[in-house]
Amino acid sequence: MSRPVAERKVLTAKLDEALRDASGRSVLFSQAVADSAGMNPTDLESLDLLARNGPMTAGRLADLTGLTTGAVTGLIDRLERRGYARREPHPSDRRSVIVQPLIENAEHDLAPAYVSMNQAMDGLLSRYSDEELAVILDFTIRAAEITSQQIAALRTEAAGKRDR
Repeated sequence: MSRPVAERKVLTAKLDEALRDASGRSVLFSQAVADSAGMNPTDLESLDLLARNGPMTAGRLADLTGLTTGAVTGLIDRLERRGYARREPHPSDRRSVIVQPLIENAEHDLAPAYVSMNQAMDGLLSRYSDEELAVILDFTIRAAEITSQQIAALRTEAAGKRDR
């Protein structure tokens, strides 16, 4: 094996390990924020989905999270009790509701938990040139797309096993 190929293998192995570490720490950070807010992490991440994607049906929220519709009903109940979301009638489907995020309420309560992290990340990003940030952004977007594809594949496989 030539030296550049060996070096690339080492580099990609280290990158894989670093990504796994970052992913795990992200999950743990989400858990810590949820704990500090007296929420469960699934509710916190679902609220983030609503904040980033806007109002959606309960069914769409179930699809995005992989939760059952029954579990999403409980999740929406909890978000409503906290004042972070509300159900609205679907304009064209009487059987469906739209989950409207109440971002201002959530930000009021949750933003303080993210201040230090946001400042630290701003400091980290300031170390990179615009060109480097563009590469990091491209990689991050593509990695998220791959992750979404793998989630879908795992869910399809799990559904197939349940149907047997």
